[in-house]
Amino acid sequence: MTNNLGKTLKGRRRLKDLTLTQVSSAAGISVSHLGRIERGERFPSGHILRKLAEPLGFSEIELFRIAGLIEEEKVGEDNRIIKFKIEMMKEITDTLFRLLEKVDNL
Repeated sequence: MTNNLGKTLKGRRRLKDLTLTQVSSAAGISVSHLGRIERGERFPSGHILRKLAEPLGFSEIELFRIAGLIEEEKVGEDNRIIKFKIEMMKEITDTLFRLLEKVDNL
């Protein structure tokens, strides 16, 4: 299994002159897991993508779009609708992240 997401993440990491260890430490995931994601051997969950966004300099929404978890806005769509969708997606991802943290702490 291969995917372009891993290449994108690896490219951004290298562009920022960061090592696997630095990014994995900042994101709170193992070096081996990040390596498998970058090689396209694993596809990260939304929870992991969220953890990777900041250290790699992506917004969460941007990274979710790159991963194909959020559709691109349609051309010509009203900007108010786009802003509303982004705000709602942020609220939904925040809620999901909090729920995942609670599950992890069970």
